Amino acid sequence: MISKTKTHIDADKIGELLAHAFGADVKAIEITELSEGLFNALYSLRLSKPVLGLEEIILKLGVQDGKHILHYEKEIQKTELYVYRLLPGIGVPSPKILYADSSHTLINCDYFFMEKLTGDTWEHLKAHITPENEADLQRELGEYTAKLHSVKGDYFGYLKEDVSYHYPSWREAFRAFIDRMVEDGIRDGVKLPYDAVYAALEPCWYLLDEVKTPSLVNFDMWSKNILLKKENGIYHIDGIIDHERAFYGDPVAEFISSQTICGKIEDAVYFREGYEKVRPFVFGENEKIRLKMYWVYVALMIGVEIYRYELEDREETTRRHSDMLLQALEALK
Repeated sequence: MISKTKTHIDADKIGELLAHAFGADVKAIEITELSEGLFNALYSLRLSKPVLGLEEIILKLGVQDGKHILHYEKEIQKTELYVYRLLPGIGVPSPKILYADSSHTLINCDYFFMEKLTGDTWEHLKAHITPENEADLQRELGEYTAKLHSVKGDYFGYLKEDVSYHYPSWREAFRAFIDRMVEDGIRDGVKLPYDAVYAALEPCWYLLDEVKTPSLVNFDMWSKNILLKKENGIYHIDGIIDHERAFYGDPVAEFISSQTICGKIEDAVYFREGYEKVRPFVFGENEKIRLKMYWVYVALMIGVEIYRYELEDREETTRRHSDMLLQALEALK
């Protein structure tokens, strides 16, 4: 798929950004565009001289001014930087941010340089991980997830400077998540069963009032965003990346991505062991229903996000996404 939101630049522009951040004597002697991201452009840069002891770094570019994006995607690079700067203080491994610029003076988008970690993603390495090592990694993931959730906010909602995204209750915040996503989908002509979404959620909104405290939720902690490093024959989590979709809300929402790694969260023994080293793990019947509500939001988001891709068969892709959303709604009944 070709992304319409990625900001692609040439070597001369990369050189200009490097010189501005680190001085004219720092140049990129090797540039590799990384293909993993579907929203932002990423470049791996091998440098002519080390920056803070690093010979290779990452350049991440936000979306250029004027590009069509969804409501929640506005200024999400600032969200990511906000979270990255929190992580060292709570003991969650992540790459160091080396320089960030949101002035739009050299280029009409936000950008930042960060440390390039030497490991590979859990997704790429999973075939090489032993069952014993897998159990330890799930414990690590549980512990780091709980540390994230231990960060408390002053409001519910997406981490934005715009206070219209901040809410006094989780019910109001999550309702706004749904409303804005539906608004984006209708605006972009994406044909999804929006009425069925509201009908399925209507009996469940009150359950969100059980969430009294805004907790930091990454909401994108899939295996592709978890980097592993091998030491003495054993893989460990070296860094968790891509925090741009983070919000203050219900920690249960995090378990959507956790389940893709650990299986059904109620049966994820090793993950829960790690999580409970930091904070209690509570997952009763109401939490199960709330998790299904968040699955509906994810399915809705995946459907609406097709706006950003060049697709050969948009109608067929929309149909598949509609079926996915209907399955999520059926599970909620």
